[in-house]
Order: sequence, then structure tokens, then C-alpha cells
Amino acid sequence: MEIIETLNTKIDKLLHDYERLKLENQSLKQELESLQNDNDELSRNNQDMFLRIDSTLTLIKAQKGE
Repeated sequence: MEIIETLNTKIDKLLHDYERLKLENQSLKQELESLQNDNDELSRNNQDMFLRIDSTLTLIKAQKGE
């Protein structure tokens, strides 16, 4: 009988750990998604900045050529 109680206790602990890890995993997935969104936004901003720099350099070259 003691073995059954010990096994039940271990099973309960494992189930509890599983639920805790499942919630932690969900939280980490949400954090990862948020970081990916931030990264995408920063990449778009960098691309926009490069385009502005390129446009400015082209304009300066055109003005110097006139």
C-alpha cells in the first residue's frame, strides 16, 4: 500500500510539474513572438533609414553634378 501512495505522490508531482512547464512554455512562446515582432519592426526601420540615406546621397550627387 505504501508503494502505491509513493507512486501516486510522484505522479501528482509530475503532473504538477508538467502543468507548470506547460504554462512556462506558453509564456516563453508569447515573449518570443513579442521579440520577433520588435525585431521585424527594427528591421523595417533600418531598411527605411538605408533608403533615406541612399536617397540623400543620390540627391547630393545630383546637386554637385549640376
